[in-house]
Amino acid sequence: MIQHILVAIDGSDTSRKAARFGHDLAQQTRARVTLLFVLEPPRVLPFGFMDAELISGAPRSPEELAAVRRLLDEVAADLPSAQVEKVVEMGRPADTIVAMADKLGADHIVVGARGLNAGGRWLLGSVSDRVIQLAGRPVTVVH
Repeated sequence: MIQHILVAIDGSDTSRKAARFGHDLAQQTRARVTLLFVLEPPRVLPFGFMDAELISGAPRSPEELAAVRRLLDEVAADLPSAQVEKVVEMGRPADTIVAMADKLGADHIVVGARGLNAGGRWLLGSVSDRVIQLAGRPVTVVH
């Protein structure tokens, strides 16, 4: 029996579809829903022979965090009849999604597919593919 559904949100149309799917599933099973947004931290890359580092990506600002919280509020407002918790975490998306599912005791994970073709998945990797590999629980990928 599903009691807790973790839905990963990134602001894309497919993640919004995933939220609606998770909501509908929660209504059928009387489960609660947690919406999770994962912010990727800036990456630190080794640079050259001088033991220097290059930081890729801007540091996360309070404005960006506020925008993410507004997005979660907006998505949650579209799911009026579900008990919805909203969480923002920082980390690598797939690993953080699975870690939060473990931490929260979620029975089911719902993610949106980004729609990458085979070459894009090979080059960039797929968050949904990695979540499926790591999750140890049912995962639904919404297209």
